[in-house]
Amino acid sequence: MGFLFLLLAFLLSIGISDALMINEIMADPVADESLNEWIELYNNESAGINASNWIIGDNNDNDTIEGGLYNKEGTVIPAYGFAIIADGSTRVYNNFNVSSDAVRLYVDDSSIGNGLSNSGEAFYLYDSNGNLVDVKNYNSTTDGLSWAVLNGSLHKSNPTPGFPNDGSAIINEGCDYAVNFILSKTLFDNSSDFTFKIRASKISGTTTNFTMRAKIEDLNGKLVREYEPFTNESITTQKTSSEYTPNLDEGKSYILDSNITTGCDDANIENNFDMQIITIKGKPLDEKSSINIENVLDLGNDKQAKFGQIIRVRLNAYKGNTNKESIAVWIEDNNGNRVSKQSRTGLESKYTNYSLTIPVQIDPNCDGKFDNDDYTIKAEGLDSQDEEEIRIDDLTDSMCDVKIIESKKLAAKGFDFELKDFNEVVDVNKKFSAKIVLDNNNDEDMDIKLWSYVYRGSKSYSGEREENMKEFTLNRNSLQVVELSNMVENMQPGNYKFKVVLNKNGQKTNNEITKDIVVKNNQDENNNPEELEAKEINIDDGIKNKITNNAVNYGIVYESTTEKAKNLILMFLVFLSVVLNIVLIWRR
Repeated sequence: MGFLFLLLAFLLSIGISDALMINEIMADPVADESLNEWIELYNNESAGINASNWIIGDNNDNDTIEGGLYNKEGTVIPAYGFAIIADGSTRVYNNFNVSSDAVRLYVDDSSIGNGLSNSGEAFYLYDSNGNLVDVKNYNSTTDGLSWAVLNGSLHKSNPTPGFPNDGSAIINEGCDYAVNFILSKTLFDNSSDFTFKIRASKISGTTTNFTMRAKIEDLNGKLVREYEPFTNESITTQKTSSEYTPNLDEGKSYILDSNITTGCDDANIENNFDMQIITIKGKPLDEKSSINIENVLDLGNDKQAKFGQIIRVRLNAYKGNTNKESIAVWIEDNNGNRVSKQSRTGLESKYTNYSLTIPVQIDPNCDGKFDNDDYTIKAEGLDSQDEEEIRIDDLTDSMCDVKIIESKKLAAKGFDFELKDFNEVVDVNKKFSAKIVLDNNNDEDMDIKLWSYVYRGSKSYSGEREENMKEFTLNRNSLQVVELSNMVENMQPGNYKFKVVLNKNGQKTNNEITKDIVVKNNQDENNNPEELEAKEINIDDGIKNKITNNAVNYGIVYESTTEKAKNLILMFLVFLSVVLNIVLIWRR
C-alpha cells in the first residue's frame, strides 16, 4: 500500500511539475541562516498562477504560503516568472541581489518547513487543494552556495534569486568578486549634494573573506580622503558600505578609486577595481576682474598727506579671465593732472584673489603748482578701476632744499634700480622671492629685461641664468615693483651669491646687483620656521611680506631719489666743513 502511495505521488509530481516548480534552494547562507534561507519557485506556464494558501514543507513540518502585499495579497506568479519564499523576519532582500521582478512570498512560521538542513533533505510543494505539485531532494550544502535546477536536475550554484539559473553552476573552487561605487550622478551642484556608497559583490565561486579600500584624489594625484569600509569580512552575495559625505571643495573635479582583495583565487581581476571621476560645480568662477582700494597707509592723525611724501595704497584685486597683468596706481587733481609718479605691479594667475600694498610717491610741489586740496587716488588695470579721495596739504620743505642737486642727479642718472625685502637665508628645494623696485625718472619709456639666479663661481644653481626673465615696458616717470622667484635644487648647503641682472633698452652693458646668500638644508634643526619667520623683513606697521597661492602681499620700503639727494648733501656739507677747518689751521 505504501509503495502504491509513493508511486502515485511520483506520477503526480511528474505530471504537474511543468507548471509551478521548486527551482532553487538556498539552505546554507554565509551568516544568519534562519534569516537568509529561501526557496525559489518558477512558473513554467504561459498563464499566471495564484500560490495563495499553497503549502511548502519538508518531512517534519509544512507551512502555508502567503503574499507580501496588504491583506496578504500579491501571490500571483506571472507566466514564466519567479517567486521567492522566505520567513516573515527575513534579511534575504538586504543581503542578496534579488530580482526586482520576483514575487515576494512568505510562510506563516519563523522558518520554512523545519528549517533548511545543511546535510540535505526533500522539500515538497502542494497546491491549495493539497495536491503534490513538486518535490526536490538536495544533498549536503556548501557555505554560500545554493542548489539550483539546471537541465532538469539540482546542481551546486551561485545564488540567482529571481533570475534564470543558466550558467550559474559551480565548476571549480575559484571565485569572482567585484567592487562598485554607488553614485546618483557624477556632476554635483555643491559639496553637500555629493554622497556615495561602495558595494562589494560576490559574482561567483566560493565564499571567502575580503577587504575593501577606497580613496579620493584631486586631478593632480594629491590624496584628499581615505576609507576602509570592510576589513577581513565575508558576504553572502553583496555588502554595501555606509553613506559617505566627504564635504569636498567646490569648483573642482576628483577621482574616486576603490579596490577589493579576496582570500580566494579571483578569476576576474578587472572588476576588483572601480574608478569614477566626479565634479562639484559650486559657485561659478567670476570671469570679470575687479580692483578695490581698501586703505591708505602712512597718513597722519589728521588723515592727510603732504606733497613730497611716500604713501602706501592697500588694494584687493581679483584677476578673472583676462590676459592683462598690470595694475597702476597714481594720484591726480580734479582736472586729471597727475601729482605723483605712477606705480605698477603685475598679477599673473587667472581666477585668483590678490592683496597688494603699493607705494606711491607724491610730487614735492616745490614750485607751488598745486594747491592744498582734495585729490583722487586712481587704481586701474585688468579692465577694472577704483578711486578714493585723499587730502594733500602742505609740503615737505626738506624735499625742496635739495632741488638743484636732485635735478642734477636725475639728469645724470634718470633711473633707479634697487633690491628690497630680500632674505639672505634660503632652503634647498624651496622657492624664494625677491622684489626689485624700478624708478624711471626719465620722460621716455624704457624696455626692460630683468632676471635673477643663484651661483657660485661660473655655475648657476637655480636653473638657467635667464630662466625667470621678465620683459616689460617701464613707463616714463613711473615706479614699478617686480617680483622674481628662484629655487635652488640638489645642491650642498653653504655660502653662495645671488645676482639680479637688468638690461634696459637693449644696451650691451647690464645693470647688476649681487648679494651674499646662505643656502640651508630645510631639514637642518637650526632652520626652523620660527627662526625663518624672525628673519623676515618687517614693514613700518609690522606687516610682513608674504606670498601664498591665492594672495600676494606687497610691503615696500624704499628710499626715493630725492631722499638720496638729501643724504648726499649732508655728506657734502660734512666734507666741506672738514676742508675749511684744514685751510684755516694751515693759514694760522
